[in-house]
Amino acid sequence: MQNLVVFILLASCSLWALADHHQEDHQDNRRPAKGLFEHADLDNDGSISAEEHEAALAKMNENRRKRFADMDADGDGVVSKEEAKAGKDKRRAEMKEKRDDRKKEAKRGN
Repeated sequence: MQNLVVFILLASCSLWALADHHQEDHQDNRRPAKGLFEHADLDNDGSISAEEHEAALAKMNENRRKRFADMDADGDGVVSKEEAKAGKDKRRAEMKEKRDDRKKEAKRGN
């Protein structure tokens, strides 16, 4: 039960971060990335089968494990508050750099 609660909290935080990231894409009038439904609908039939749902959950878990490993700077299998903050700051800086690069590229194209 505790694992389920932790998973739901992590998924909620991830969705919030994803929504915030996409909001920034909309602010510079760029086409938003594919939605969560489209990512899960692997055969593009307009619906999500149980198998597609399981595949989407597995991909989310894989991404969360990678993010956790990236935050665990000392590799001890535990993420401290300091490591979490450093990981968050690093991801924000990377997203800002990508946004800035896209803006520069768009200006060059005009």
